[in-house]
Amino acid sequence: MLSILYLSFFLACGLVMAHFLLPRLRPLLRGYVGLSLGVLLMMWLPVLLAYAISFTLTAHLAAAGVMTLLTLLCYFLRDKRPALPFDKAEKSLLLTLLILIVPMALLSGYLQYTHSLRPAADGSYHVGQSTYGDLSLHLAVTTSIVNAPFPLHNSLMLGATMAYPYLSDSFAASMLMMGMSLPVAMAFTGTLMMALVYSGYTLLCAQLCRRKGAFVLAVCLLFFNGGLGFFYTLSGRVESGVLTNVLDNLNEVLSGYYKTPTNQPDPNNLRWSNIICDMLIPQRGILGGWTILMPCLNLLVPPLARREKHDVRALVLLGIMAGGMPLLHTHSFLALGLSSIGFCAYSLCTAPRGTRGEAILPWLLYGGISLVLALPQLIGFTFVQATGSDHFLRFQFNWCNNRGGQGLVDPYVWFYIKNIGLPYLLILLALCRRKDKTAEPSESSLRHNDEIFRHRLLAAGAFTIYVVAELILFQPNEYDNNKLFYVWFLLCLPMAADYSLELFEKLRGVAGRRAIAALFLITCFLSAGLTVIRECISDIPAYDKKAIATADFVKAYTPEHAIFVTGNQHLNPISSLAGRTILCSADLYLYYHGFDTRQRRAEIAAFYADPASHLAFLRQYGVQYIYVSPYERSNPSLWVNEAALEALFPLAYESEDGSERIFSVPDPLPVS
Repeated sequence: MLSILYLSFFLACGLVMAHFLLPRLRPLLRGYVGLSLGVLLMMWLPVLLAYAISFTLTAHLAAAGVMTLLTLLCYFLRDKRPALPFDKAEKSLLLTLLILIVPMALLSGYLQYTHSLRPAADGSYHVGQSTYGDLSLHLAVTTSIVNAPFPLHNSLMLGATMAYPYLSDSFAASMLMMGMSLPVAMAFTGTLMMALVYSGYTLLCAQLCRRKGAFVLAVCLLFFNGGLGFFYTLSGRVESGVLTNVLDNLNEVLSGYYKTPTNQPDPNNLRWSNIICDMLIPQRGILGGWTILMPCLNLLVPPLARREKHDVRALVLLGIMAGGMPLLHTHSFLALGLSSIGFCAYSLCTAPRGTRGEAILPWLLYGGISLVLALPQLIGFTFVQATGSDHFLRFQFNWCNNRGGQGLVDPYVWFYIKNIGLPYLLILLALCRRKDKTAEPSESSLRHNDEIFRHRLLAAGAFTIYVVAELILFQPNEYDNNKLFYVWFLLCLPMAADYSLELFEKLRGVAGRRAIAALFLITCFLSAGLTVIRECISDIPAYDKKAIATADFVKAYTPEHAIFVTGNQHLNPISSLAGRTILCSADLYLYYHGFDTRQRRAEIAAFYADPASHLAFLRQYGVQYIYVSPYERSNPSLWVNEAALEALFPLAYESEDGSERIFSVPDPLPVS
């Protein structure tokens, strides 16, 4: 209950701040921006105060006090113009929002529940297909933040500073500290952020699409993205004389591990992963980034599309929210920055002569504030990680279609057509539309030209991202550039959806018009539908009852942030469930963040094999406990000499069947 009250306080303050600062925004948009601001400040304020008093309940209480003062400050800086009313148009928009967002939020809540440590009947924790890999990283960050001093250290690699954007996980940690269980804290915060993402994009499309049906289509095309992968995964085939029919393939899609038509690198080179199932559910970084990216785009883009001046308070708020993004998700911040450069260039090019100096002032204000706030994060975290490895920031054309820079797997255009599907063609066709240059323009031609202006504005921002993402990789995993391409995609979809409805209108009177529309929708959404169904029924054991009991013992009877020697398994109850620091986690988490773990893993293997000869290893790293589980015993890269461990170290914990054991390291160390 305390966690809900604390969150409600921040959300209420965010709503009040938005009411004071942005009364001329439409009520629904104003409320949405306020809720997003409340979430952002609940993430940031306890973290900032943690540098002085650690990430404790005291820091959270102080954060609530600071939030109160900020709300009062907004009152004194308020815009005294009357607020726009909640009129009939707003009621109609609200109804459409509810029809769109509530089903997606319910789906997301279900997936968060089943994918974020679902308690099973046998006492174990289960996850879903898409979270089996990533979730334990976020669990480790969340549990290790509790009462931690700052700057935050990486609990998965002893001695390293946490350079991974962690604010989405600190959000869950705040709820955990105030009484929520770990599974509920992860699922609840994930569902809330997903609902905000859906709301933000729907409101953005409602302002950018000319037709009501177009913004509904754009929202669905983004979150149920898929492409033409179903042609590959459902088609019958003959292999080694064995006929595989459509039903066999459908069963493989619904029961196989990563056999869906949206995420199948081999053999079909399908890389346009579904945003709900493969991005927002498992990857809390992009989820947190989009939670704030959407209000930023809502404050930035629609006034540009309407050729209106930005409100100064809105620009300041935009700069603050954008400046807080790097520790949420660096790719989202980069995408916002790149698109802003494109928007700025187009706005200046289309500004009337003699007004370009004035037109650049809003960009200087917004950009200046965001850079002042973002640079300390980039210098202190992102650049440290990137410069510590030669795997970051390298040239490679056509990202994951050019694996390892060894040449294109698929022809360039076909790669995008088969992965993105018909929306890719619609985007290209929409860009080819021309302005109506009639000497005496009519009302319809003026509307057409306004639409062309809006589409070209969106394209200027979107394709700035596209060009950079197509040429430069920003992480060791080349697939991760999709986090930039998805922002390109969401900016292009309003014009693609508008154009598709225009084509549908031109088919009026054509026989089979509705059949063509139905075929279009099936082609757009079948791959996504199969992926969502697969994810809804996926159920994978992650932590068994014995591992959970071990984590409970560790939380109850070892010091917070105690240092453990363990294997480098990614499903590690010591780091992920108990929040303790380990010497070295899985390369799945560390390599792609710039760490070379070979030496550390070799030291751990040498210690497990011959503890008596490697006691200095324990002293070097300040190790307090040694963990032995079925993983350490069965790992071919380790040989655990349990007899030597028993002779040297007291047994602190042992499960009933003896499979889970923890040895404590005495001080002083035993003599070998």
